[in-house]
Amino acid sequence: FVRTDPDAPKHKGISVLVIPTDLDGVVCRPFADMTGEDNLDFNEVFFTDVRVPAENLVGPLDGGWGVANGSLGHERTMMWLGFADRIANAITDFQPKGALERDHLATSIMDYQALRLLGSVGLAKAARGEVDVASVSIPKLLGAEAEQRAMLNALEAAGPEGLVHPATSGPYAHMNLDHYFASWFERYARSFGGTIAGGTSEIQRNIIAQQVLGLPRR
Repeated sequence: FVRTDPDAPKHKGISVLVIPTDLDGVVCRPFADMTGEDNLDFNEVFFTDVRVPAENLVGPLDGGWGVANGSLGHERTMMWLGFADRIANAITDFQPKGALERDHLATSIMDYQALRLLGSVGLAKAARGEVDVASVSIPKLLGAEAEQRAMLNALEAAGPEGLVHPATSGPYAHMNLDHYFASWFERYARSFGGTIAGGTSEIQRNIIAQQVLGLPRR
């Protein structure tokens, strides 16, 4: 996303360009997150005097905000599938030892069922070409928050054992690529990404408040 009209309002004058990373002046620097040096999922990207051909424009000139909203809407429509999958794996792996932990497990099961229902409704509407903010933002918010809550409850219940998992220790740890089998701590740490990617939970709450509930913008 690039600013193509500096005099336009903040949501105008933005365009989308496809920028090959092998162009002169493009520098990508991967950096690790708090789960360890082996998890290089993100990069900081620098553009120094980079020139991009005009035919790399995606959508209309100065119409990038519409392209961004369309892309985010599609992403949010599908994100609940990942949340549901990870919650389901957490439900299977979690072993409650007391009444409070059984209550937490029951909450995760209900979250999972509600997420599947809401997400399926959203997919059905998207397949019919219907644009519905509620069917996009609500499952995204529910899924991200429910996953993080499930991982935190499991981590607290596991105690020190939640910091290590047999599949991620020992000589074959580097061969483990599936974070479903990571420690509860790593699952919890990774769950924060879901509350940020595709629009933070705060943004989703604002969207729901304004466009679903009809509350005024402050």
